[in-house]
Amino acid sequence: MIPAFFGFLIGTILGSLVKALADRSLREETFSGRSYCPKCKKSLVWFDLIPILSYFVLGGKCRYCKSRIGIEYPLVEIGMGILTGLLFFLNPIISPSLIFHVFFITILGIIFLTDLKEMLIPDSIILPSIGISLIYLMIFDNYFLDSLLTGLVIAGFFLILIIITRGKGMGGGDVKLGMFLGLGLGFPNGILALMLSFFSGAIFAVALIILKKKKFGQVIPFGPFLVLASLISLFWGTNILNWYLRFPNF
Repeated sequence: MIPAFFGFLIGTILGSLVKALADRSLREETFSGRSYCPKCKKSLVWFDLIPILSYFVLGGKCRYCKSRIGIEYPLVEIGMGILTGLLFFLNPIISPSLIFHVFFITILGIIFLTDLKEMLIPDSIILPSIGISLIYLMIFDNYFLDSLLTGLVIAGFFLILIIITRGKGMGGGDVKLGMFLGLGLGFPNGILALMLSFFSGAIFAVALIILKKKKFGQVIPFGPFLVLASLISLFWGTNILNWYLRFPNF
């Protein structure tokens, strides 16, 4: 349990980073510079930035202008803490693979927020992430070509959909995200994530139409479904595929 707890602590810190980078991406700000209150612009000191704890100590308000701090902050920190804790629990030995997968879920967290809020997958996040993934795979992974091919297949699939639908429902960001997911998950987990994302996205879209929250033809962000499906594939992909292969064929 010690690795999991250590991973949770690291994850909460990364959660703060995820929220900050997502917000700055949406505001088209530089990633450098100290954290500040978006309302009063006052720079925050270190004890204002302790993950989870600072939010509750401050009563969910800025120390300086007393404006409300969204509950999203601690939720993202807790969510990243749980994901990273689970990653350390399943992989208790520090290795390049573990470090890369911590990086992988951190990027997924940023993209989940930006696409959910503004249907945006920022180039400033996804392009360097693809580059870092390629470098990691070339140096540390024996299945570099498999992962590269998986990324190209997923990205190509999205590109074909964009051409067929003339850009309705998907954009260039999804193509780049598909490449990143293929590199991060490899084969066959990358393909599994693709299938799960379409399946879950279709169910969600139908539910929204039935509940009259959306009309047929209206666009919903697809990135969050890709992210959730990728996390499922990362943690349980092997178990899901083994179960499927044991399933009787009729």
